[in-house]
Amino acid sequence: MGEEENNEMLSLVVVIRVAGTIPILLGIMMIFNPTDTIVNGDKLTEYGLIVGRYAGLLAIIFGLSHWVVSIYTSDNLHIFARFFALGHLLIGAMDLINSIQGNIEFDAPSIIASIFPFALAILLVMSAQPPKSN
Repeated sequence: MGEEENNEMLSLVVVIRVAGTIPILLGIMMIFNPTDTIVNGDKLTEYGLIVGRYAGLLAIIFGLSHWVVSIYTSDNLHIFARFFALGHLLIGAMDLINSIQGNIEFDAPSIIASIFPFALAILLVMSAQPPKSN
């Protein structure tokens, strides 16, 4: 591997790790403070909060999978980056659909929170260039 390929791979590794850190942090917040972290958390019953905590655990696993792939994969890292981009895009699409249906309040915090998955997906796709073959 040349130095340029190594730098490209390093930047993709960093992007994947950053994209994985956000769900990890969100999942931790969902487990320890679900009423303020989950959309409409103050309106959920105790059972809804329990399900929200499980969703937080799944968010942590999703984020950790980014880290595991970035550590143990090198040649096909761009393929995993595109796969993770699809996951982030689907999360953002679900937020958008819930906003359109009126399930999520259309206020500044909700809009900003809904932009993150789309931004991470775009960042992953832009960074996921296949390595140049000789």
